[in-house]
Amino acid sequence: MRIIQFSQRGCGESTPVGEIAHTSLQNTIGDMERLREHLGIDRWIVSGPSWGSTVAIAYGEAHPERTIAVKASGVWLCRSADTAWWYQGVRRFFPDTWAQFAELAPPERRHDLRSVYHEMINGTDEELARRAGQALYEYEESFMHLEPPMAPPNPTRGFAYAKVFSHFATNDFFLTDNQLINDAHRLAGVPVSLLTGRYDNCTTPDGAWDLAQVLDDVHLELVNAAGHYPSEPLMSRAMARETTRFLDDLERRGYI
Repeated sequence: MRIIQFSQRGCGESTPVGEIAHTSLQNTIGDMERLREHLGIDRWIVSGPSWGSTVAIAYGEAHPERTIAVKASGVWLCRSADTAWWYQGVRRFFPDTWAQFAELAPPERRHDLRSVYHEMINGTDEELARRAGQALYEYEESFMHLEPPMAPPNPTRGFAYAKVFSHFATNDFFLTDNQLINDAHRLAGVPVSLLTGRYDNCTTPDGAWDLAQVLDDVHLELVNAAGHYPSEPLMSRAMARETTRFLDDLERRGYI
């Protein structure tokens, strides 16, 4: 079995890092199709955590005929309620973290941090843009972890990460509201594995739960005492177990 990984436009090893021109979910799905064709693959399993789960599910719904199965963890459906939680709702459990994040915004605009941060990150004040980018990156890093992270936030990653994230968030992640659930019927006959931490404050577990209710061939696991980050022990062990179970099940069915 081959494992194929790629950097999305503007991310990771892609150049230039932080580029948002011609960058969208649809472009990513198109890039995946070109990669599949280039490698001579007829059908494949698509998998990803967090935003990668969005990409995997959206790809499967766009190309079910090319999808053997979908495996997703830290499921992120990008609904308006999910985005509102990310920018505003996190305050319920991380009021100190949120207050620090909101400090850069004028008090009268702190009800809409998505718009304020997008303006700052893409504004003409380069120093403010970089401060805002690093603040957004560190904000997410603080509530993604249930356990102390293995390393502090990367001081050089913030601006490029935040520029891409804010671009997607401001464009509603290039999805209509509830699109991944509304189009789940396109995955009929495609096995889906959903894994999520019960205490995931980044991509809250109701997303995986809601999606599972409308799929006809799904295995959902809520990992107790686990959060978002896949490298934390409970989540990494659950992901390893589920990978084994999932592949064994696909093999028994003759899918692989």
